Amino acid sequence: MKHLHAGVGLLFAAALAQAQVEPEAYVFRPIVEQGELEIDSKAGIARDRDGHSYWGASAGLSYGVTSWWASEFTLKWRRDVGEHAGYDAWEWENRFQLTRSGAYPFELGLLAELERPDDSAEGWEFNYGPLFEAEPRIAGVPTRVNFNAIFQRRWHADVSAPTTLQFQWQLRTLRGADELDFGIQGFDHVGPWDDWASKSRQSHLLGPALFGSFELGGSDVKWELAALFGTGGAAPKTTIRTQAEIEF
Repeated sequence: MKHLHAGVGLLFAAALAQAQVEPEAYVFRPIVEQGELEIDSKAGIARDRDGHSYWGASAGLSYGVTSWWASEFTLKWRRDVGEHAGYDAWEWENRFQLTRSGAYPFELGLLAELERPDDSAEGWEFNYGPLFEAEPRIAGVPTRVNFNAIFQRRWHADVSAPTTLQFQWQLRTLRGADELDFGIQGFDHVGPWDDWASKSRQSHLLGPALFGSFELGGSDVKWELAALFGTGGAAPKTTIRTQAEIEF
């Protein structure tokens, strides 16, 4: 019976961990630019409801292989509550643009992302799902709207866990290359994709974001900064995330 209780506890802990948004998480876009080489960095720090902080960071190199396929290799670092900071995982991200740019009022894409954690007990992780983007005018202001549904599957892990579902969404202004844009972002983990977790075990984050760009040595640098607030039982109380991209 003790072994049964321990197994249930480990399964619950694994499911809860999967329901938490990584502090450096970002909103995927379906747009692919052929031949574009990009270096990016992402970082975030979160504070849980007990006042403890943890952080995550990543550095990646991506390339637009074709007009419809972009690939990125990323290294990730992390510090969880009560643990030392260190290397966490490598990640291979692939985005596929399914619609021809400008052919429709919206763009559709597909994400396929493979991750190998440094801790072999965590097995392998595969994230996949549809990516949606549209650029309507809202109250006369050019605006970008993103909505993604991301499924996460683990295998060869010491503790098995079901395929989970995450939603990402974003609304931001598009005022011009030299203008500061404003928006709002949200990240929602609802637990198993076919049997959503109770509200107390879901994670919901949302908050305001700033976006900007500038030139550096002939290259375009894009950045964003967001302050996210947790509204679900498994969500951290606050998260500050940053992202910077250098395009060549």
